[in-house]
Amino acid sequence: MFADSFLVAVLVHLPNDHEEDAGKRSLEAGFGRVDEPDPPTFADLEVAQAWTQHRLDGG
Repeated sequence: MFADSFLVAVLVHLPNDHEEDAGKRSLEAGFGRVDEPDPPTFADLEVAQAWTQHRLDGG
């Protein structure tokens, strides 16, 4: 994901072998305010984008 032309996050789409999390997005890498030691999973891309924007806004 990019914000103001800077890479702030890398998300992965979880495959079927992740069972209950299959089809969700996971934070593979976050940079700056988006860095997270316990990477979250997201139901869909829109939720991931909202979470990322919240973190960038200082939340």
